Amino acid sequence: MPSLRGVNRLPRLLLACLLTGLACTHYENPRDLRIHQDIPSSGEALSLALFQSVGVGLSPGHSVELVQDGHIPEALEAEIHQARESLHLLVSSWQPGATSERLVRAFEARQPGVACRILVDPLYSPYFQEEVAPRLIRAGCEVRLFRPLPGDAVLPDKERLEARNHRQLVIRDGRSGLTGGVGVGPVWRDTSVHVQGPTVRELQQTFARAWQEAGGGLLPASAFPPLAPTGEARAGFVASSGSIHLSHTERMLQVLIASARHRLWLTNACFVPTTATADMLIRKARAGVDVRVLVPGLRYGNPRVLDAQRASYARLLENGVRIWEYQPSPLRAHTLLVDEQIVTVGSINLEPRSHAFLEEGSLVVEDADLTRSLANSFQRDLTRAVEVHPGDWTQRGLLEPLSAEPLTSATDCP
Repeated sequence: MPSLRGVNRLPRLLLACLLTGLACTHYENPRDLRIHQDIPSSGEALSLALFQSVGVGLSPGHSVELVQDGHIPEALEAEIHQARESLHLLVSSWQPGATSERLVRAFEARQPGVACRILVDPLYSPYFQEEVAPRLIRAGCEVRLFRPLPGDAVLPDKERLEARNHRQLVIRDGRSGLTGGVGVGPVWRDTSVHVQGPTVRELQQTFARAWQEAGGGLLPASAFPPLAPTGEARAGFVASSGSIHLSHTERMLQVLIASARHRLWLTNACFVPTTATADMLIRKARAGVDVRVLVPGLRYGNPRVLDAQRASYARLLENGVRIWEYQPSPLRAHTLLVDEQIVTVGSINLEPRSHAFLEEGSLVVEDADLTRSLANSFQRDLTRAVEVHPGDWTQRGLLEPLSAEPLTSATDCP
């Protein structure tokens, strides 16, 4: 038993953790990163700010296209048919059904000699191993599971169980990439982006690192071909691994939110913001920035997530942030729009445990045309959503009790 002399100033909880070996994890710190400097919302200065924060800048030479909803399976199928050398898929969720059947048939019919490597998270894909993987293997694909679940003879490690892949990546021939918010399954309200150009190499490296962890070994040199410029857009892919201290997703969000001058429109499938994120959104709203947040509504939202999500509303609404709840279908998109030039599309859930545990990714693009397309899409979504008004929310009464307790698992979120 170590001496207690000199440690009487330690908080009791921390002391209990130290003495008992408990895995006491704190997911929110009031001193978490907040960027108060003025950051330009485009150009080299923004790229440098991102590079300093996450090690990724925005390089020129990309062509980009927004791909949404039912067009996402079409784009996946097109990539499979166009492949001549390799197809690499990293997805969190692969559910049997019409979309799965469509893609399996495309893999079966792909060009001869195309190497096919598929990496799926088993926790989010409970039926994949039995119903889908055997057909893909028969079609000549190499299929692996990301961090396989423990068997009956192995005691589960809770943190390892929660440290899952949430990224969605498709890379064709090392030259073309697709990334977005959800994997293979029913067609929901989702947004992906198709990209060609130098940053596809970053998507490929992200896949390669996960593939190695799953026992797949190094990719061949042909998976990393020289990439010539294909367009005018500037882009960079930010890959983030879970961290209980400060993840790359949090750093990226702080930079991009800080850069907003007059418009900050955010769509997120799991919006339970940290205090630091909420503080930055409020700071921007108070400065006159048009801050809008689109989140899942009651009909299709996870009740537990919805409860935690709504617990954040009061403070945001009181300080000028506008919030809408999407109604027609499940919302799976994860996007951010800043002013007229910057867009992010990816898998990032704005929720503390997701930052702490999940493997996430987001493509950051500087391009006026893509920003315009996402802005039009966002405005259409608002016509299918219900705005939460401050007065109505504060007077909702006791009929709708809310819990401010954090989610117990990062897998609560889609």
